[in-house]
Amino acid sequence: MLAGTAKIDITPSENVWMDGMIREHPSEGVHDPLFARALVLSNDENPASSFAVVSVDVCVLRTTEMNPLRERLEREVSIPASQLIVASTHTHSGPATAGVLNARADAYTDGLMDKLVEVVGQAAGSLRPVQVGVGRGLEDTISHYRRLLADNGKVVMNWEPYPPEHIVGPMGEIDPDVGLLKVVGPEGENVCLLFNHAGHPNVLSGDNYLISAEYPGLAERILEGKYGGMAMFFNGAQGTMDIDGLRDRDWEGMERVGKALAGAVKEAAPSIRPVGDAQLLFGSTRYTVPARQISDAEWQWAQEILAETGGKLQHLADGVGDDYKALLFSRLRAVQDRPIPVMQAGFAVGRPGDEASWGAFVSFPGEMFTEIGMEIKSKSPFEHTFIIGLANGQIGYLPTRKAIAEGGYAVSTRQTGDEAAEMVIDHSLVLLHDLHKRAVG
Repeated sequence: MLAGTAKIDITPSENVWMDGMIREHPSEGVHDPLFARALVLSNDENPASSFAVVSVDVCVLRTTEMNPLRERLEREVSIPASQLIVASTHTHSGPATAGVLNARADAYTDGLMDKLVEVVGQAAGSLRPVQVGVGRGLEDTISHYRRLLADNGKVVMNWEPYPPEHIVGPMGEIDPDVGLLKVVGPEGENVCLLFNHAGHPNVLSGDNYLISAEYPGLAERILEGKYGGMAMFFNGAQGTMDIDGLRDRDWEGMERVGKALAGAVKEAAPSIRPVGDAQLLFGSTRYTVPARQISDAEWQWAQEILAETGGKLQHLADGVGDDYKALLFSRLRAVQDRPIPVMQAGFAVGRPGDEASWGAFVSFPGEMFTEIGMEIKSKSPFEHTFIIGLANGQIGYLPTRKAIAEGGYAVSTRQTGDEAAEMVIDHSLVLLHDLHKRAVG
């Protein structure tokens, strides 16, 4: 197998509006740099046989930008658009590339597309023989199940100050998996260490105005310092995962969490034995899911709120208020008859004839509830399966039917219809089974 890597600085050169939380004003400087990292894998030197994965230190990349980007990459780099995964790390301290909670950083985002083409082109132009291996580690201190049940039946988010004696407990379980793809050169030197973990990079709340790649960026820097080569983070099915919202919301807390993630990768990496005769397989699926239907009662409520707020949003350090939800309901009602396009791409690597060596990664364009990702992984035919979330676009939160019945923050701000989760699970498993059939015959 062949692989190439590249890394480009994408730190904004001027103050910009930031993403992740509703803020009062643009950024005030840079705490640590942002990067786009690209890994291109290929069975030979033909770009049509390649698959590219790109990790971008921003909160969200919209579908309206990702579709043209992947088409442009196909034209300019010759890697087919279906063989690309471009994913946000989901840092809540990056530029506003989506324009949902704050004003979109237009000039920055437009320039970012050029840099993403450049980084993939550089990686594709640096292919060399490699060995690859897939494995997993565990990290169970960073992410917490953020939907909490109160004794009155209310769903409380884990960042909301609430009397602890009235909290029954979390309404689900975390996914502690740390997925690893280890790519080394002929002499065993590190080419790329790809790691995957479900979490919310928002140790710094909306009161932070310094640009940062958050704890995944720190983990990448630590790992690159230890192993050389490139380390790249991909988020997982993190729709119900979060940091401890009431603890260490500062730079020291970010350092603690970043070191913990890097430590989990360092502990697991030595056990992975890359093989030199690995094969790359890839596939993709396109379909639509129904849009969320805004009820008459929700619409009436939204109109009343909008009459009070005039459509203006108040700054919040975490979460969103009724002012944002009312605007969202208005936007969603206007498009509720339009199905939402979904594109998922997947790739698998392993040694032919050695089923235990195979591992697969499958993308999703949004914030999948963690239990959905865990169900896909448990039903996958591969020994190692990992979800790459916030990839190739953004359709928002994907909750389960159970969660929709229960309510809560992500449920009230979702864009997809009630049946979307089951459809995503089915399509994901069809894609994974197709890859597995080709892997083992």
